[in-house]
Amino acid sequence: MKLKSAISFRRTICALAALAAGAGLAGPGLAATLQSNVTVQGDVVHLGDIFRDAGKYADRVVIQAPEPGRKVILNVNWLYRVARNYKVDWRPFSRLDQATVERASLLISTQQIRETLTTSLKSEIGRNETIDVDLDNRTLQFYLPAEASQSVKVQSLRVDPRSRRFSAVLLGGQRTSRPARHNVSGRYHRLVKVPVPVRRFRSGEIIRKSDLRFLTVRADKIDANAFLDPGEIIGMSPRRSIAAQRPVRMGDIRAPILVGKGTSVTMIFRTKRMRLTAQGRALEHGSKGETIRIQNMKTRKIIDATVIGSGTVSVLAPGRVALK
Repeated sequence: MKLKSAISFRRTICALAALAAGAGLAGPGLAATLQSNVTVQGDVVHLGDIFRDAGKYADRVVIQAPEPGRKVILNVNWLYRVARNYKVDWRPFSRLDQATVERASLLISTQQIRETLTTSLKSEIGRNETIDVDLDNRTLQFYLPAEASQSVKVQSLRVDPRSRRFSAVLLGGQRTSRPARHNVSGRYHRLVKVPVPVRRFRSGEIIRKSDLRFLTVRADKIDANAFLDPGEIIGMSPRRSIAAQRPVRMGDIRAPILVGKGTSVTMIFRTKRMRLTAQGRALEHGSKGETIRIQNMKTRKIIDATVIGSGTVSVLAPGRVALK
């Protein structure tokens, strides 16, 4: 089958060549050369774009240019027919000869579309808002003619503040004869800055200002108990290990432990006229200001006391007897 096809193609070419010779195509000068890959500016394709040394008809328009971002493939039959019609001295070498034609284009990327929409949405809902835009078509992009400016604007915009949904018409290539219009839709999200640890912290460590950085996240993704003010985290200690780059929640931290469970403490009882002290053992961890249980080392009685410093507790009034 392949042999028959090749013979048939050669016969066709020979017949066309004979017709071309009879029409006076062959003549002095250089033979034309096929341009296999053609990129054109503008809306039309000229004969000279497809054939080098096309002759006196080089400026003749032969087809419309494809849309920006698209290609058209011209097969061997079409090429030879056009060459014959315009007296171009060219004959194909094989049935696989073809020319791929595309239009010089500018890409309007998904990111550029999102940035354009973000600017318009902020004007609509409040310039002080920081937002993120989600497109329903997350891979949306389009091409403009190369002669257009690489810009796109929002021609119209509709916003529903309750659902945070929007729809818009984008206009590109405003300076061209056929501006491109694209319908887009999606949802916007409010962004907030949240303080997060720069590294993993273990229980007992103290979090300092240099241990925090701000992370911008969507407001609807933040735990309702997460801290937004770094001042509420600085100087505190994790109750258990907390991960890096994650918002810190209220239950994650506590004031630093000044009295460890099972450690010896000094119990103090004060009045205006006297100060009593005794040694005790903490039965639980305690931070400054917390009330914990203490066992008197001498009497073995258990009392409540308030942590006032490292290894020091203040005995409440009922504990006065327990110091004896």
